[in-house]
Amino acid sequence: MVVTLFWLEKLLLTLGIILIVMSMIRYGRRSQDWRGVATMFFKRIPMTIEEYRRYRFGVALVVLAVLLRIVTLTLWPTV
Repeated sequence: MVVTLFWLEKLLLTLGIILIVMSMIRYGRRSQDWRGVATMFFKRIPMTIEEYRRYRFGVALVVLAVLLRIVTLTLWPTV
């Protein structure tokens, strides 16, 4: 079970990061505003619905991976 949770955590984290990067690249290519990509995390930028969905789903997967890591370390601290 611990091994399965370990790999699930890695999968969620990797997919989340990939989705965030994909949405950033799509926005940069579409708008040619590469400075907007750098400020995407603390400033509002005009994203399309698909870019926004990928970005938010990626953030949700990263948060879920972090929560899974906390739960795993809480329940099985010695493994």
